[in-house]
Amino acid sequence: MKSGALRIAIIYIIIALIWITLSDRILFLFHNTISNNLYLLIGSGKGYFFVFVTGFLLFKLILIDKGKLDESERLYHRSDGELKRLADIITRVNNMIIITDKNNLITWVNKAAEDCTGYRLEEISGYTPAVFFTGIETDKEVLASVVRKKNSLESFSADIGCYAKSGQRFWVYGEYTPLFDDNERNTGYIAVYNDITWRKEKEEEIILQNNKLKEVAWLSSHEIRRPLANIMGLINMIKTSSNIEEKVQIVERVNQSAEELDKIVHMINSRIHMEVNI
Repeated sequence: MKSGALRIAIIYIIIALIWITLSDRILFLFHNTISNNLYLLIGSGKGYFFVFVTGFLLFKLILIDKGKLDESERLYHRSDGELKRLADIITRVNNMIIITDKNNLITWVNKAAEDCTGYRLEEISGYTPAVFFTGIETDKEVLASVVRKKNSLESFSADIGCYAKSGQRFWVYGEYTPLFDDNERNTGYIAVYNDITWRKEKEEEIILQNNKLKEVAWLSSHEIRRPLANIMGLINMIKTSSNIEEKVQIVERVNQSAEELDKIVHMINSRIHMEVNI
């Protein structure tokens, strides 16, 4: 409003100076060609003319300025309402949201982030997220990658192992987006996190089961091979032997190897059920 009033005043002063200077010079040029009465009449009338013309111009300028002011107020109220609705949505969403400044210091978190981590905004504001949310099992390479990409002002995502205030570990999938002001200068980052603890626990469980299955497979391939090789060798001996007593002894040894093989199979099955819980 002040800038509009100043603009109108400057325009008025410029027009007044131009009018006074030009009108007096023009009237002076014609003072010898017109009568004194007409000269005095024009000299008096030009002031009234100036008042009416400038009054009309000021009226138009004020109307234009008022229209711009009304439009600015309308846009302001609309923007303010949209910001309030956006803030209300961000506050209520279940996803954790953390906003940091260009120095990677926390400036704001939503209620979901407070509820999940156990930290209030006033506790963590002004600190980096790593101070509160990481622990001994957090992947340091992932953290270094996050910092590196933030410094490069990239939009990116990452899975991060975090810790709550209680010490409980949880996993999040974070989507990071740089923030800029109207002059395209970076002001920080907004990070939206989804809790993926259940998915990560299942992945770790699957990896653990696969490792155990590999161990069982290795055990099976080595333990079963020995009695099985004995049985195959004894069968070949039966085929080539012509002595009945020798064949009976070989069959007995085959039976022993078969029993040993059966014990190994039962042992492997028991281990599978015990360790892998199939």
